Amino acid sequence: MSFTVADGYFVKDGKPTFVVSGEIHYFRIDPHRWEQHLVLLKRTGANTTSTYIPWDWHEYEEKKFDFSGKTNPARNLLKYIELCKKIGLQLIVKPGPYILAEYDLHGLPSWLIERCGKNARALDEHGNVIARDRMSYMSEEFLSHVFRWYDQIMPLLARYQESQGGPVTMMQVCNEVGLFQWLSGKVDYNDSVTKLHREFLKNRYGTIENLNRKHETLYTTFGDVVAPRGYVENRQQYRAYYDFHLFYRDYYALYLDILVKRIRTYGVDVLLTHNIPGWIYGSAAELPMLISTYEQVMKIRKDIVFGLDHIPEFVSFRNAGSDLACNKILQALQPSAPVWAAEFQAGTREHQVKNDANDMRTFYFASLAHGLKSFNYYMFSQGVNPKGKGYYGKTFYFQTPLSDQCEKSDLYEVTKEIGSFINRELENLLLSETKASVCVGFYKPYFCTELTSSQILKERKLHVEKLGLSLDPRFVREEIFFNGMLRALQTMNIGYDISDLENPVLDSLLKYKQLWVATTEFMDGTTQEFLVSYVKQGGHLVIYPAIPTLDEYLHPCTILKDGLNLQFEQSTSPRKIDAFGIDDVYTLLQEKQVFSSADRDAVARTMTGEVCGLRKQVGKGFVTALGFAFGYTTDDHLLIFTPRRGSTEIPRMTIPKMMHTERI
Repeated sequence: MSFTVADGYFVKDGKPTFVVSGEIHYFRIDPHRWEQHLVLLKRTGANTTSTYIPWDWHEYEEKKFDFSGKTNPARNLLKYIELCKKIGLQLIVKPGPYILAEYDLHGLPSWLIERCGKNARALDEHGNVIARDRMSYMSEEFLSHVFRWYDQIMPLLARYQESQGGPVTMMQVCNEVGLFQWLSGKVDYNDSVTKLHREFLKNRYGTIENLNRKHETLYTTFGDVVAPRGYVENRQQYRAYYDFHLFYRDYYALYLDILVKRIRTYGVDVLLTHNIPGWIYGSAAELPMLISTYEQVMKIRKDIVFGLDHIPEFVSFRNAGSDLACNKILQALQPSAPVWAAEFQAGTREHQVKNDANDMRTFYFASLAHGLKSFNYYMFSQGVNPKGKGYYGKTFYFQTPLSDQCEKSDLYEVTKEIGSFINRELENLLLSETKASVCVGFYKPYFCTELTSSQILKERKLHVEKLGLSLDPRFVREEIFFNGMLRALQTMNIGYDISDLENPVLDSLLKYKQLWVATTEFMDGTTQEFLVSYVKQGGHLVIYPAIPTLDEYLHPCTILKDGLNLQFEQSTSPRKIDAFGIDDVYTLLQEKQVFSSADRDAVARTMTGEVCGLRKQVGKGFVTALGFAFGYTTDDHLLIFTPRRGSTEIPRMTIPKMMHTERI
């Protein structure tokens, strides 16, 4: 028996397999009903189930553990695992230390919260504890307790892993690392963090002189460097925060790497996974930012398979294309692993959000069409929290396929329909791929904002106008890239792939008709050089709404501008323009770049006749440079993405529709 990944899908016993899993929390269900829940899940066509294993639930007092139910029948984890094996379901286990899951204290033991000192906690810039359940990941005190928990839980799980004849095939390592920073904008300045930050800068720059040149600072030693805090109101502060974001990506990688190495010492050999959060309040526009925070983990831990949270809450046209966009981005950053949803919505965590079964059927089939290779229904079964353990109270999740009493909802029949379809079309689903006509560039530096932007408080510490910029990276990536470009392409049924612009492959990109890149005023010199080479070697670059003239640290860098011989200046004009033969196209900003251009190259003009878009040949290829910002709000925007009927040329931005599905 073996369970691993290869060629973009899960592999079981040497054959491609589609994981159909349902999340059932044994600790939230009457143990007398465990078997009934698992049997009903299996009858939908599922082959796997998944559960958290709360540290708090099993180490109920310090150094007092219960995995056999001696203190509470719902703590009999051994029995639950045996039931999974008996019924024939594989098992994904998620033993923390953090589980979140709307469990009180996010699964950390209450005794741990009381016992740990200030040095173990996440601290704000003033040295105050941010929240009682926020531990500092790399503090020695916190890790020492985590390892003692691992000393108990990991040998137990190792006995039940697949290689030992058990049902455990995957294990999640912690849960949604980075979520706290993103949601609250609260950054951990614990001494263990600031020490690692200085080490990161020393490794990155080598000498303090190099750092001072890049940051325009006057530090004497790396020990003098102060981690950035507060608002970003000048370029010097921006540079410090940019490196701070890069550091945090290293920090998450270091934390997960330490956990993985510890887990492996217990003989645990199962596939490891971690899920990426992001869909919230019906929108997934932030999920690509959270994917970017794991870039360093993906580099150093090839044995962790990252899964997405596909939880639209409610299905609408506004979020109908989000799962495809997120799938493509994950595939670009994790090309050899399957695109899978570690949390695939079934039910809702909030009672006021109505979860229509027919809507979810549409979402499920669309997700399969969008290349999803496996998923875990979250939640399959409703739960009732043990007294005092629910973050929001007694009930956990609503409108799920099964209630905690095993009553079936309309969604249960939908999951049976989906399971039947997957098992019938298994080979086609796993071995088919979509063919794309265009490629979209994904530039990670535009997504380094989670430490300067609170998702919950909607507070932004980054003031672009004080940096001498006109474009907010968050605005560009959400309204122009995600909700504009990607949504419009899917609406027009134009197949696209996504490429990581910091790790591009020229020959692969030249196979597409065009490469589209949404940009701000800055981009690192290496990427600018690559885009110039791409065009000169025969590619067609579509770039908007600005040609970068700065590097990622906001120092002058005009490699792209000079290499493509693009002459322009900043201008302010009415929002509406004429573009690609379409009158009165609405643009998002009055600020534009206007080009010095021959009339034959012009493709867009302002109301005063200035050229704000051009297409020209450079070397063997073409560049279509647009100096105006547009998303997808009107029918005219879709026309810009569509070729003119009956034309043999390319009068607008794209090429004819080419999206279709073929077997490999």
